[in-house]
Amino acid sequence: MTTFRTTPHWRQTEAASSRCWDALIPLVPLVVYSCVYYGLRPLYVTLIAVAAAMGFEILGYALQMKRAPLTDGTAAVTGGVIGLAMSPIVPYWVPVVACGVAILAAKLPFGGRGRNLFNPAAAGLAFVTVCFPVQMFTYPDSERSIADLSQVVTQTSPAALMQAGATPSYSPMDIVLSNFPGPIGSVMIILVACILYLFVRRASSPWIVLPFIGTCALYAALFPRVSSGVGASVLLELCAGYLMLTAVFLLADPVTAPRHWLARCVYGVAAGILVMLLRRVGKFEEGACFAVLLCNMFADTLDRNCWKLCYHLPRWLKKKRGGAVDA
Repeated sequence: MTTFRTTPHWRQTEAASSRCWDALIPLVPLVVYSCVYYGLRPLYVTLIAVAAAMGFEILGYALQMKRAPLTDGTAAVTGGVIGLAMSPIVPYWVPVVACGVAILAAKLPFGGRGRNLFNPAAAGLAFVTVCFPVQMFTYPDSERSIADLSQVVTQTSPAALMQAGATPSYSPMDIVLSNFPGPIGSVMIILVACILYLFVRRASSPWIVLPFIGTCALYAALFPRVSSGVGASVLLELCAGYLMLTAVFLLADPVTAPRHWLARCVYGVAAGILVMLLRRVGKFEEGACFAVLLCNMFADTLDRNCWKLCYHLPRWLKKKRGGAVDA
């Protein structure tokens, strides 16, 4: 008789650690590409977030009289993902606050690496989104380098324009190359390469990522928020905000995602629907972090029910046809 020995959020820490080091590599080209547009400030934001996450990890373990396992890379990935979801001109204290919530509230209370129920980066982003939305969603002009924050020219992002009912006027090439205001890591062409790399390294599950992206694209095609056509709607929805960043780093987190293949597909589809609904009716221009946290809550339930369905349905069909059922 087959049974579940552990719930999905209780993972083997060795497997989670090896995947984290693979996830660190794609962060580098995303930061480098953003520095081409904005100068070195995106690099500073990301490095501060990584350092803050590792620092809070050391603090949390010190309070427990334990040694922080920083070599597993989980804290660095959390900080890196939080940094990539930030605006290039975000105050440096905002990613620090997000990392503090991620590590001290969403990770360590559940047992540390490989045992957290909620994705730590998503929790940190959700907190600063609710508390500091102005700092989170104020973006500079994508065609100007950031030399002096007092002279930065801000510009409305495509996600905010679509939320307000307007149609962003960007060419398809500008959208693909992310030549528009947005988070540091919202570079479509590089994120696609990151997805392929993580698939090859088996550090990310296509059973989650592909249904998620497909659901978001289908929703954008069926219920467009722009008047420039279905293709433009799909392209804008996928490239605006940190939706693709969510697909690569947040949703497919092996610690908080289901393990059964069917559960992962349902998980990805549900997350895609939630993200698009939150974009349409939510208060913030980007609510992907909230969708990830909601889906994390049901990962265990999806795993168990999808396993039961795949195990019992073939037996029931075989019994209905009059065949012998294996013990």
